[in-house]
Amino acid sequence: MPARRHFSLPLALPLFLLLGACASAQGAGSVGCGRPPPAEAPAHVEVNGRQRDLIVDLPADYLPNRPNRLVVAFHGRTNDNAQVRGYYGLEKARGEPTIFVYPLGLRQADGTFSWSDPGDKSGSLRDYALFDAIVARFAGDYCVNPDRVFVVGHSLGASFVNSLACARGDRIRGVGSVAGGIVPSQCHGGVAAMMLHNPADELVPIAEGERARDTLVAQNGQSADEPETAEVGSFECERFADHDPSNPVLWCPHHQDLNSRGRHYPHQWPPGTGEAIMDFFQGLR
Repeated sequence: MPARRHFSLPLALPLFLLLGACASAQGAGSVGCGRPPPAEAPAHVEVNGRQRDLIVDLPADYLPNRPNRLVVAFHGRTNDNAQVRGYYGLEKARGEPTIFVYPLGLRQADGTFSWSDPGDKSGSLRDYALFDAIVARFAGDYCVNPDRVFVVGHSLGASFVNSLACARGDRIRGVGSVAGGIVPSQCHGGVAAMMLHNPADELVPIAEGERARDTLVAQNGQSADEPETAEVGSFECERFADHDPSNPVLWCPHHQDLNSRGRHYPHQWPPGTGEAIMDFFQGLR
């Protein structure tokens, strides 16, 4: 058993230009800073000639000179973006000014959703381009802090954002995922992560989550031998951060087996997860 110490947690123009620093009294922001925002939030972006639908939540007090955090949340195989917006619970824990974007996956022949196509190379899953387009669109139309771009996902969405964290780690500050695996590729940059998984999960076995955890721990150059303990909300986690404290990886096994209807469902999004993930993001600087 490795030794543990206790720790308590109290992305038209090229993308790199859209995310380029723009001086502001609040800090660095994208090229959209200082521009009047669109009359309405965009309901879609175009990717490879295909319209991709979005649900967008903007701060009620949006200011064009104040950089916003950008959180892009991906749904799973069976629940769409409207459904996960309801149960993720991210917006009620907004904290700092934040733009939330919930993209809709593409339906497959069986009616379920996907974020990739069969045969995609691991480093270029189809909807990596969707993420890039979302970041570019919002960085151009709104004032976005390029250092505070985050991704969230559950189930298939969690596997996607874990994979995205590896492939786009140089553009993502942090990831929050529940019950996900990973499609590892050539990882880029360092990225903080909070990863929840139930050991009893049969839909995505915990071994797949552990492989995702180990990939991100290695990506950040952390040691896997002596994690600290970290309490985030109601979750007790292992914190891997010995070599790069700014990019911790939190591994949070949970044992919430029953859903709100009393059904045995260890693959669920546990109560309090949205608040815990947003608290984790808030603490990353």
